[in-house]
Formats: sequence, structure tokens, C-alpha cells
Amino acid sequence: MSSLVNPVGPERRGVYWRRRLVALVVLALVLALLVAGVVAGVRALTGTEDSQAAERLDPARTQPTLTPAGDPSGSPTAGTGQSPTASPTGEPTDGATDGAGEAPVQPCAPAGLAVSLTSSAVSFGPQESPRINLVVQNTGDAPCTAEIGSATRTFSISDAAGAQVWSSADCEGETGSQVYELAPAGAEGSTRAMGMTWSRQHSAPGCSGDQPRAEAGQYSATATWDGVSATPLSFTLLD
Repeated sequence: MSSLVNPVGPERRGVYWRRRLVALVVLALVLALLVAGVVAGVRALTGTEDSQAAERLDPARTQPTLTPAGDPSGSPTAGTGQSPTASPTGEPTDGATDGAGEAPVQPCAPAGLAVSLTSSAVSFGPQESPRINLVVQNTGDAPCTAEIGSATRTFSISDAAGAQVWSSADCEGETGSQVYELAPAGAEGSTRAMGMTWSRQHSAPGCSGDQPRAEAGQYSATATWDGVSATPLSFTLLD
């Protein structure tokens, strides 16, 4: 005990006291670092447990806020009380089928189509050529395809006495397939129109080029599609 109070050695007493003081300072620093580490660990553990407990009490803290598309304010729609459910991109939702599983659109049945005629005017001057349109409309509840090429439709013009003066079948050669998909009745795309311009010349089988020009008077146009006839459309050729 006396050696601690009165150091013994070849050096002066002050040297030994300074060495002891340095050792005490180093020991105090080591103890302080150890205490600080223990306190930090306790705080981190306590903070994690508090956060987990808060999340269990308030699940909304862990769910992102979803903003409806097109809302420039960036605020969710109020009053719903529910978060929208999104489907993963590229995966069909329940009840949906991909393109490979869809059944092909079937051809239209003649009974499911309405055929009508329209014209650009009800009378035509001497230099005007009548324009007649054949309109085909899907009257069914499902989409279907219609072939409206020259092999399935014809136009004809008759005079007031009922004699045929012109037919598209006389001069028109067969064209390629002209298949159109018609939407269900009432939807956009449920109708298609095929136009025909009559040059006011008579026609004959074989398309002879020496046919006379039609005279002024009353005429009627008619058309058929796949055996279904449209109601005749009347018009007048003026002098």
C-alpha cells in the first residue's frame, strides 16, 4: 500500500504519478466507450420493438398510398375507404383469356344481316353519275365476318317499265376477297358500305362497248348480297 502512495524507483516521484494518471485516463476512456456501446444497443433494440409494435397496432403505416390515374393533385379519391387492387402486368385477370385462346369470329349468317341501299341524291343532272351504296348491317348480338366481294354482291339498274338496263355482273370481273368484321348490332362498326357509280350507260353480258346512254326518266337500283336482296331505291335522271 505504501508503494502506491509513495512510488519507489530510480525516477523522480512526479514521473510515476504522471504515468499513473495517463493509465487512469486511458482506462476511463475505455470504460466510457463500452458504456456508450451498451446504451446504443439497448436504444436500437428498444426502438425496433417500438416500431414493430406500432405497425402491428396501425397496419396502414406499412401500406403505400395509391393515387388514381389521371388525378393531377396526386391525392387518392376520398370516400372509398378501400385501396384499389392492381393485376400484375402481362397476366390475365380471372375470367379473361389471352389471344391464343379466343375463338375465331364466325362468318355472318344471311338471316343475321340487313341489306339496304342509299344514294348520293334523288335526282341527277345530265352530267352527273348516280352514286349508289350497298349497306350491310349486322343485326346479331355477336361479331361476325362478311365477304362483300364481287362474287357475293351485285348491283343492277332498271327503268320505269322494270326492264334491266345495267348490271355490275355484265362488266365487273371477280375481285379478290373483301372480308370485313362487323361488330354486334348497335355498336360502332356494325355496318359496312360498298359504293358503285353508274356511268349512265346500258350494259350487256360480255360488256359490249357499243351500248347506248340511258335516257332521262325514272330508274330504280337494287342490290343483292349473298342472295339477300335490298329494297329497290328510286332516283331520276334529268335532261
